[in-house]
Amino acid sequence: MTTENRQGQYFENVDYRGPQHPVVQAYVRPKWKYIVDNVPLLPEWKILDLGCGNGIFTQPIAQSYPDVVGLDYSSHLLEENPHRTLVRGDATTLPFPDESFDLAFEGNLLHHVSDRTGVIAEMSRVSRRYVVLLEPNRYNPLMFGLSLVVAAERGVLKSSVKRLSKEIRDCGLKLQSVLTTGMISQNNTPAFLIPLLQHFDRQTWWGEYIVMIAKKST
Repeated sequence: MTTENRQGQYFENVDYRGPQHPVVQAYVRPKWKYIVDNVPLLPEWKILDLGCGNGIFTQPIAQSYPDVVGLDYSSHLLEENPHRTLVRGDATTLPFPDESFDLAFEGNLLHHVSDRTGVIAEMSRVSRRYVVLLEPNRYNPLMFGLSLVVAAERGVLKSSVKRLSKEIRDCGLKLQSVLTTGMISQNNTPAFLIPLLQHFDRQTWWGEYIVMIAKKST
């Protein structure tokens, strides 16, 4: 069985917290704020949420930028996504023309696919301006442990600033800014820990997540 088939089976059976869960909102808010603070987004921009799942990013993005398209391979997760403009598709062969979007964003997708640069290259192809990656940090102890215990998360072992930076450059993109941050996991963190863990929503090399903003070369 291929990696993609195993991942497909995994995501057809997961039970994730939805966009309105307080832990999910505490996880999403600082990452999206960093993106907004470092990308000159305009309300009319068209945004792709790649690997959108049940909509934890699709929903808050659409509140300020209504022209958002969510794409995911899992029909199960798409059924739980309340956003209206959704597409079921493969991230390595996106069903969109060149430069269809102003910004292509993915959250926690790359560590689930075998052809990581292929996905980034497709994001670059369909974006006119920016490509944004959000991935787990293998140097975070909790993420490292999770990747050893859960087979579907094993790709976290390949997720680091150094490797992601190289993959971005290999796709002809210019890395603009990087943030390694956070200790809130949207599906595992207990809600009562939010006030404590929000103190880690800042740059820390061992943070749980890496946010990378890349710009297309002009």
